[in-house]
Amino acid sequence: MENIKDFINRQKWTFAKTMAETPHNYVVRDYLSEDDQKLFDEFEGLIKKEGYVEEFFSKEYTYYRIGDYKYWVVDNVLNRAEVK
Repeated sequence: MENIKDFINRQKWTFAKTMAETPHNYVVRDYLSEDDQKLFDEFEGLIKKEGYVEEFFSKEYTYYRIGDYKYWVVDNVLNRAEVK
């Protein structure tokens, strides 16, 4: 888990301005180094295996919570939103 936390902490998260009404940030797998792509894949596997399912606008997503954030993957994009 520490390698996942390190991966998360060193990313440059981009605010999803096209969905400002649902504030969250994202990282695109294609723009990561080869090592970080492997960690992205590892984290995606963890989310799928140990995450929880929630509905968002009538679609289900699998989330994984670490600290004050929940994380989910859509295609090749890792998203995170603060949990309040």
